[in-house]
Amino acid sequence: MADLFTSLGMAARSLEAQRFALDATGQNIANVNTPGYTRRVVDFAAIPPTSPYSAGGGVTVQDIRSQRDVLLERRLQQETTAASREGALADALGVAELSLTAPDALDERLNEFFDSFARLADSPMSPVARQEVALQGASLASAVRQTYEGLAQARRDTNTRIGAGLDQINALASRIATINDSYGAAAADPAGLHLADEQAELVQQLAALADIRVLGRPGGGVDIDIADGRPLVVGNTTYALSGTTTGPDGMLQVTINGADITQEITGGEVGGLLIARDQRIPGYMTTLDEQAFELADTINTIHASGYDPAGNTGQAFFAFSSPIVGSTGAARALVIDPAITADPGRIAAAGSPLPADNQAARALSDARDARVLDGGTATLSEGWGRLVYRVGRDVQSARQESAMRQEVVSQVATLRDQVSGVSLDEEAMQMMKFQRAYEANARFFRVIDQTLDVLLNTVAR
Repeated sequence: MADLFTSLGMAARSLEAQRFALDATGQNIANVNTPGYTRRVVDFAAIPPTSPYSAGGGVTVQDIRSQRDVLLERRLQQETTAASREGALADALGVAELSLTAPDALDERLNEFFDSFARLADSPMSPVARQEVALQGASLASAVRQTYEGLAQARRDTNTRIGAGLDQINALASRIATINDSYGAAAADPAGLHLADEQAELVQQLAALADIRVLGRPGGGVDIDIADGRPLVVGNTTYALSGTTTGPDGMLQVTINGADITQEITGGEVGGLLIARDQRIPGYMTTLDEQAFELADTINTIHASGYDPAGNTGQAFFAFSSPIVGSTGAARALVIDPAITADPGRIAAAGSPLPADNQAARALSDARDARVLDGGTATLSEGWGRLVYRVGRDVQSARQESAMRQEVVSQVATLRDQVSGVSLDEEAMQMMKFQRAYEANARFFRVIDQTLDVLLNTVAR
């Protein structure tokens, strides 16, 4: 009879184990669409026999765990970082591209400016033609300034996005550290699996913002390094990123623990924005400065050698509203010389003091074909076209790279989901398996119970 009671206990334990497995299956089905959820797997273990005459103690639930592939998750983090970098770079450069493709783009202003000199050459004594030259010159200078300001604004907007990205990184790091702190009490409990899922989702979001390295902790949770091995999260401690305004343009310098890591963040959304803010857009602005300087220098050189109707010479056509260093700052400060603005009659159309001479005006009109840019290989219009092409190429390249990276992310995510995701077909099969096991154990329990009733009734008689 003692063995029957042992069998009864064994059946009860088995019923409890199969019920637990059914609960785990139901939890998987319930969370089939939950972001970050990983499939729960129940591990059974046989209870060993207590004597040579015992078949065993039945079954027990040894563990419930999440079905994870650490290598796939790490690969997904890396690919997400790269895809987010290219996506953010494409977005930032796309905004800069708008400054170069505005309706009053420089190529049109350049052509109208040189056309006005051609019309002046046809009527060198015409005050109206001189006024038209002054207006077109002012329009061209304004377009140059507006284009430069558009690029500068795109850079400032990118800088603002970087600050927002740093705030997001700090918020995610704080939540990850909180979960690390909660792990101590929950690591051995099923609640620890939910913490792991939440933390993995947060780490994935963090990887989209910056290049990180994730290290698992022995008791559960993760430590995270950022940039070039700088600690961001260690246990329940976080090291916040700071954005310090520096330079005349007010750009943010990224620091952690007082160390400047601006150049060390090369991945994720923040990394892509930093590349756009510190490399690509400043490069476009430098090229525009060079073009504005060469425009002013070429026109001023020819104009200063010509004569106005009063026989005056040496007058500059373009000027700079603020001092420049080399060509730096030329696009932002390009204006018509105040003397020309005050009196368009100062415009020099003649190549000599003779009346009706138009040689200077012709030379100024012909300057549109002068190869003064890129080491004497490009005209002003061609130089502008090269800049527009360069920006467009960079945007297109970033978008193509982003699309390619996103495809890789999608493929790796699919592989991860094959391991960690919930399949309704598979869960239905598992549910039937545990249900039948539960029914079989229930029948076994009923048989043992009936046998005990018979024995007890026999003894009672």
